[in-house]
Amino acid sequence: MLKILLLLLSCALAFSKPIVSVSIPPQAFFVEKIAKDSVEINILISPNSNEHNVEFKPMMIKNLEKSKIYFLADLELEKILENKFKNTLKNVKIANINDGISLLENDETDEHEHGKNDPHTWLDPILVKIQAQNIYKALSQTFPQNKDFYAKNLENFLKELDDLNSIIKTNLQDIKHREFIVYHPSWNYLAKRYNLIQIPVEIDGKEPKIQDLQKLIKIAKEKNIKVIFVQSGFSENSAKVLSKELNAKIVFIDHLAKDWDKELLKTIQALKMALE
Repeated sequence: MLKILLLLLSCALAFSKPIVSVSIPPQAFFVEKIAKDSVEINILISPNSNEHNVEFKPMMIKNLEKSKIYFLADLELEKILENKFKNTLKNVKIANINDGISLLENDETDEHEHGKNDPHTWLDPILVKIQAQNIYKALSQTFPQNKDFYAKNLENFLKELDDLNSIIKTNLQDIKHREFIVYHPSWNYLAKRYNLIQIPVEIDGKEPKIQDLQKLIKIAKEKNIKVIFVQSGFSENSAKVLSKELNAKIVFIDHLAKDWDKELLKTIQALKMALE
């Protein structure tokens, strides 16, 4: 009986997948595109969350400590994790998916929340191509036996990203307006890529004051903005005030969606309708 139990245990260990960790759900989407089911992906921040106000669950941290790779995304929470679990993460390969990407600087109203640089690179499909290559490199170095498998998957993913970029450009080519209002300033990279202008509601990571809302209302009226975009996990109070004053529609978008490509296209469709 003992021999059978030991055999079953050894078989389970032989077929268990190595763990890799990511900070946010979109990273999990990117890793899965390249690694497929060759790894188990541990996500530290759940979808529909505020990535700046996270409660770390014990099982997530335990899986992080057991991970072969931890993919970073230049988020403030990662610095907290690295400092807090420095000793237990010493055997985990740390790979930053933004290597080779020049991060945009936050304006002074957003530095409190994110630090000096804007980390939301994952919302630009062309920058995701660089991230995908960084993911491929880390996976291939850690699991060289799967290198050819990862290379083929990377090639397919890069083509998908080019196709996605073409679809977005086609959707936005005939829009008449460029400015859009969004609660949390997550969309700088997408706005830069497609010649849009993001106007954030949030000021210094907080609800705007009355005078800030008055400025936004003035801008929105001048630009004839009739849609307020709000991300899941963030406050809706100011957006509701703006919506009432402008007779504008509130549209919910998710910059942390696990179904990254579908959610991005959904957001683009909403932008197209708002900016026509």
